[in-house]
Amino acid sequence: MIKPINPTLRIAELDALRGIAAVAVILFHFTSGIAKNWSFHLYDPPFQFPYGDKGVDLFFMISGFVIFMTLDRARSAASFAVGRFSRLFPTFWACALITLLVTANYGLPGMEVTARDALWNITMMPRFVRAQMIDGAYWSLEYELLFYIAMLILHKLGAFKKLTVPVLLLWLGAAAVAHGILTQGTPESLVYRLTGKIKAVTSLDYIHLFGVGMILYDAHRRRAWCFGHTLVLLACAALAWWKADSQVHFAFVLGFGLLLHLATTGRLPFLNAKPLVFLGAISYPLYLIHQNIGLVLLNALGAVTTSAWLRLGIAVADTILIGWLISVFIERPSMRWVRDKLRRFT
Repeated sequence: MIKPINPTLRIAELDALRGIAAVAVILFHFTSGIAKNWSFHLYDPPFQFPYGDKGVDLFFMISGFVIFMTLDRARSAASFAVGRFSRLFPTFWACALITLLVTANYGLPGMEVTARDALWNITMMPRFVRAQMIDGAYWSLEYELLFYIAMLILHKLGAFKKLTVPVLLLWLGAAAVAHGILTQGTPESLVYRLTGKIKAVTSLDYIHLFGVGMILYDAHRRRAWCFGHTLVLLACAALAWWKADSQVHFAFVLGFGLLLHLATTGRLPFLNAKPLVFLGAISYPLYLIHQNIGLVLLNALGAVTTSAWLRLGIAVADTILIGWLISVFIERPSMRWVRDKLRRFT
């Protein structure tokens, strides 16, 4: 028997996992990511954290669980849409504007954007018009948003009432076919080009990660595990193995899936620790604000200290502080304001 989820409570363990994933991504960008993603020298990191970027995989799994749960609880499609809009866009716009201003004033070679590109960032999907992102860390938001849209459409069609397993298997099957065409096909062919476009708008790139969270939630809401759930997880694992860039990456995917299962069944009580829950509560603005502004901080701190450890520590602490301030003064008030104003439509 699977432990049921209280439908009225927020799952603190999920917040904690978000916080852990956000810190992992930050440490990657401030250490190993500097040499990997930047052509100029900022500083010599005191250590390497090469797999921290895989924290985004955990974010996607958590989203699969949470978005399915949110749709299950939503009074209507409109209430879900308003909730997601209030959660995502005001904070994103604020963080993008702050990042744009900091980058423009303090400089970060290669990350300057034109006014046109900056405006397209408002949509959260600038790459659809080949516009440059204000911050490279925003790439994952496009996939999240497209997943939310796909989930809302499928939910409205009633796909998740009794057909969760078949729908997910079809989704994963389509992802496998698309991956095969795009890795083995001819780029000049019509099938290749069409597949790329379809894949871009149907969340096929990361459905094996979203799917892990979705099937874990489905098992929870039904309070039982069935053969279909196992089949979906095996399909997710098979696709992850095929798409992973290394065996280590695949091992992380398996580990994250197990971690999410244990966390949402109450078997990891240490995740309720206040520092982890705090990091989870501010994880969205923290993720949005950390990369470019953190790199500017690391660069500026070179004039203050030669200690790589001190520069890293101050940069991490400052980005956490900025993330908290944005959460307190922008994220939470804007969510309340938007939901209050649009409540009559939901």
